[in-house]
Amino acid sequence: MTRISNSEQVLALVRAQLQRMAKREKTGAKARSTKANTEALSSREMIDALAAIDGLSQDDFVRGFVRALLTEEFGESIANSPEFQSVVDRTAGAIRDDRQVAEMLREVRGS
Repeated sequence: MTRISNSEQVLALVRAQLQRMAKREKTGAKARSTKANTEALSSREMIDALAAIDGLSQDDFVRGFVRALLTEEFGESIANSPEFQSVVDRTAGAIRDDRQVAEMLREVRGS
């Protein structure tokens, strides 16, 4: 049996989110939030906010995206754990190494 690491699971989550976002953009559908907190940014708004930061490298963009996505998925409490940054860094590295996911993220960013 093959063992799947945490970073592989997170990478699968990132890939699925990017595919959902691309599908919504193609159909022109608005993202609907199922969360009660209406102040939270949608995934598209979060990417637009990151993309608007002058001088933000692609690496920093990817880290910000992964951090925001995981915080949205698992909550603020996990984002404050000491291991969280390590998961973000490993996932950003996995994205950098996966050409397909890296290209999808560049397309979503608009660069």
